[in-house]
Amino acid sequence: MKGTVVSTWIKTCRNLYGDDVVSSAMENSGWSSNKIFTPIETVDDDKIKSVIAYIAKKQNIEIGKFWRSIGESNLKTFYNDYPALFEHENLYSFLKSLYDIHVVMTKKFSGAKPPLVGIEPISSREAYFTYRSKRGMFDYFMGLLSGSCIHFKEKIHIDEIERSSDYLKLKLTFEKDIYYKKKYFFNNLLSFGIIKSLPGKVAVATLIPTLVTSILLTGVMKGSIISVISAAISFIVTSLLIGPKNEIMEELKRINENKYFHDGNIVTMDFFEEIYDEIKSYNKTLRADFTGFKGITDEMNSFVAIINSISDTMNYTSGEISNVVEQVATGAVEQAQNTEEVVSRLNGNIEALKAIVDNENLNKKELEDAIGKINNSFSNVDSASKNIKNTLESFMKVKDRGSNLQGKANDITNIVSIVSDISEQTNLLALNASIEAARAGEQGRGFAVVAESIRKLAEQSKEAVRDINSNLAQFVEDIGVLVGNIDDQYKVLESETSSLGVVRDISYEATISIQSVSKSMITTINELNKEADSITSIYDTIESLAAIAEENSASSEEVSANVSKYTEEIKKLINNISEFKKITNQFKIDLEKYKI
Repeated sequence: MKGTVVSTWIKTCRNLYGDDVVSSAMENSGWSSNKIFTPIETVDDDKIKSVIAYIAKKQNIEIGKFWRSIGESNLKTFYNDYPALFEHENLYSFLKSLYDIHVVMTKKFSGAKPPLVGIEPISSREAYFTYRSKRGMFDYFMGLLSGSCIHFKEKIHIDEIERSSDYLKLKLTFEKDIYYKKKYFFNNLLSFGIIKSLPGKVAVATLIPTLVTSILLTGVMKGSIISVISAAISFIVTSLLIGPKNEIMEELKRINENKYFHDGNIVTMDFFEEIYDEIKSYNKTLRADFTGFKGITDEMNSFVAIINSISDTMNYTSGEISNVVEQVATGAVEQAQNTEEVVSRLNGNIEALKAIVDNENLNKKELEDAIGKINNSFSNVDSASKNIKNTLESFMKVKDRGSNLQGKANDITNIVSIVSDISEQTNLLALNASIEAARAGEQGRGFAVVAESIRKLAEQSKEAVRDINSNLAQFVEDIGVLVGNIDDQYKVLESETSSLGVVRDISYEATISIQSVSKSMITTINELNKEADSITSIYDTIESLAAIAEENSASSEEVSANVSKYTEEIKKLINNISEFKKITNQFKIDLEKYKI
């Protein structure tokens, strides 16, 4: 399959079903999605058919119907690409020209195997159309035929007469007359079915009426002779009169052989002269046209040479641009990578800084809590110091009261001594009273009992005084020990109170210092937070720059790809120019057969 047809198919499919599905189909068959098919390129049939089958499957269309839709739309694409081929008065004229078009394609494109088509009229509105191709592709052809009807705005009735694997015969019925055949009765009558010579027909036309007239006037013998002589004279005269026909036929043969250089004239003073003049006029017009065509081919060759030179320069320049753009793209990619690496490192530093800031914020909170605890501790120490001082004062009072109690205990001892003396005196008195009662006898017995009771009471008082004195001595001794202990504890407490006062003063100074340091640390942490926010903002800016660098990198790569694509397109353009030059050279060769 030649590239011209394949290119048209691809273009039609893109118009019908979009670029994406066609590009996917081409890539699926091993082609580049932007492949350009040159006119003389030979494309593998199976490969292009696989592309069409892939698209049909994607569009969920039956393959025969798909080929018909391609054929119908392809006709429009052919018209856009080759409008000169459609310059016909009607559909029949266009179909009739297809054979000549396929012949030209076969000559121009080596290896081309277009289908053989032909149309033969069988009546004024009917014709047989034949289509022969080893590829078959009858559905595609029917689509083309339908598209042709739409293009020429004509309706035809189609009857299938015959079909095989490589042959299709149709009967086409047109709306309007396509063929006429005019018969001239007198010419056919005089031919008698076998006479084609004009002098012979004139001779026959002369012979018959002359023979009848002569026989009636002179008899059979003489009439026959006169008739034959008249017919012979008519034959000779007519033959002489149509002599210019030979020259006209020679001129027509030269035209048929594409020889237009002959120049001459005939003088007949009749219609032959007019016919020859018309042929000469046609030759003159054709010579002028072909002279222009040959001039155009020379101009086309010169133009192609100039385009080749320009394309070579463009190719070199595009190569240089491609190298520069590639270097820029490489630099942009490296810049983007470096920026990304810097951003990554800065991000890591920022994350570490954020961790430090977060930790310092926690420390700040703990420090504030610690300061509160220290302030509370100082308050507790100060309060404890005051409480100890109050306790010390209370101990002093206890000590004083202990001393007073010891003095009172001594006073009680003195009182007990007095009571002991009194009990001694009482005991003596009771003894004396007992003695006196004994002396008194019976009268003194009651008094003796009283005196005995008093004595016993005195003894008991003496023992009680002795016990009180013993216990009171022990109590006084204990109070003395207690007062001593209180005095010792007072001294210790007084010493500890003094030390606690020193600690309180130191704690106060430490609290003031810690508060100052903590305020400084809190200020530092706040500044650190601000710096972290500032660095984060800088990071966002650098990240934006990194994104811009990546965009620039992507843009540079895209530009590089576009330049590369542009370079490839220039190369394709150069190849197409070469192909165009081959076509123009072939056109020039085709024109050389016309001798002007």
